Amino acid sequence: MNSLWTTFRYTYRHLLWQVIGWGFGLALYGLMIVPMYKSMSAEADRFQQLIASYPPEVLAFFGADATSPLTPAGFLGMYAFSMLPIIVGIFAVIAGSGLIVSDEEHGRLDLIIAHPIGRRAFFWGRTLGLIGATLSIMVLGWLGFNLLMVRSGLGFTWGQMAIPFLTLLVQVLVFTSLALMLSLLLPSRNLAAMVSGALLVISYVVSSISFMDSRLEMISKALPYHYYQSVMSLEQLNPIWISALLGISAAMIMISFACFTHRDIRLSGEGSWRRR
Repeated sequence: MNSLWTTFRYTYRHLLWQVIGWGFGLALYGLMIVPMYKSMSAEADRFQQLIASYPPEVLAFFGADATSPLTPAGFLGMYAFSMLPIIVGIFAVIAGSGLIVSDEEHGRLDLIIAHPIGRRAFFWGRTLGLIGATLSIMVLGWLGFNLLMVRSGLGFTWGQMAIPFLTLLVQVLVFTSLALMLSLLLPSRNLAAMVSGALLVISYVVSSISFMDSRLEMISKALPYHYYQSVMSLEQLNPIWISALLGISAAMIMISFACFTHRDIRLSGEGSWRRR
């Protein structure tokens, strides 16, 4: 247990600058976007005309229509939360794919495992450290979106603002777990990051344009972004979707754990496809 928490602390400290960068980046975005609603609502008629001039397909891409950007929830959904999964997903892909394999490719992992730590404690310490770092990024972003809430006219409480960040956290954990799993299944971290990054973009784009074709809608239902909820109340939240995404993430982490504990560790460099 001591080895696990030692690894957890090391991993979190190693990711600290990424937490600061991504967390404060989200916070600054909130500090910029939240006050915009007050100025927009003061010019509601002019803004309504502007929105009406947009092609319906553009609004539908962001999950909006001609009237929803004028509502507090619709404004945040269109201008903030609809894009955050793919933005923060970049962190998920980079951090998840390099969580373990980065040390392996640089020739450090065999030296770390040679210490009395054990693969089980090492894996779960690293994984929990990454989850803790991801949670910290969400907390910093949540604080940034709340600091100017009172003066914005949006009318949301701090608790209501936590709901979309909860669903964002769940979405990010899916791609973190995917990148971690692929890094242990594929020959290299670069390939794992490329594949998981491609799936991140495909999930976002296909789900956003699924309204154009029934076949795309069927495909989007197999992709994580389809189940992302940028809602502001618990009544609108679908707990089944959240539970399913968390279950998928847990399954991918368990697959990663099994792969890590049952395979040989490379001394350094990238691996290759196994041939039987």
